[in-house]
Amino acid sequence: MKVALVVYSVLLGIALLAPTSGTQSGMASWVSDLGVWVGFSAETASQSRAEFLCNAAILAPVSALGSLIWARTTWRDWTAYAFVIACAVELTQGALLPHRTASQVDIVANTLGGLVGGVAVLVARRLSRRRRAAGTPPTPPAR
Repeated sequence: MKVALVVYSVLLGIALLAPTSGTQSGMASWVSDLGVWVGFSAETASQSRAEFLCNAAILAPVSALGSLIWARTTWRDWTAYAFVIACAVELTQGALLPHRTASQVDIVANTLGGLVGGVAVLVARRLSRRRRAAGTPPTPPAR
């Protein structure tokens, strides 16, 4: 899991600190189009909402993997770490990358993603404990 976290974090850093955001905007457009395709209105599946969802989703794996690796860290810790990481990224984009734009909304979305990843692991652990307490064997991991 540590290798997965390192690899994901490196790829995330490359995406977040790329000189332009064309690829990221293209992905958000794809998410927006997908939303319309599954039945959301064009207003609901807007580009700005898709960008928010994508920005939340990109940090959730970091906090989820981190929570699995370092069991003593809490969802609160990962939410705080996500906030600090998001602030650092946005400051770097604003100060050093002329073709990128720093955004407070991205900080909120990234922080939310950190929260979601940490809470997901917390919920999974609680469900696993309940199963064990009830005598139900845990589901083996997929291979």
